[in-house]
Amino acid sequence: MKMLFFVFVRKVIDLHDKYLGYVNDCFSNHTLFHKALKEAFEVFCNNGVAGSSSAELLATYFDNILKKTGSEKLSGEAVEDTLEKSF
Repeated sequence: MKMLFFVFVRKVIDLHDKYLGYVNDCFSNHTLFHKALKEAFEVFCNNGVAGSSSAELLATYFDNILKKTGSEKLSGEAVEDTLEKSF
């Protein structure tokens, strides 16, 4: 079950990257679209998932990455890139 949460968090990060690319490429990086994307993900991320908050899942995911345990064994550069995307 724990691995499923890590897949969920990874997919949410990938989904944000996808739509951020649309905002940048299709909408000329317009601030109104950045705001809309931010608000949409805030609503989505504030909902619970299987009895856990998204914040708990994110914290566990990044704790796992920083400890370099479990399935997410990333290089130092990949860890920094993933952490940067989360903010």
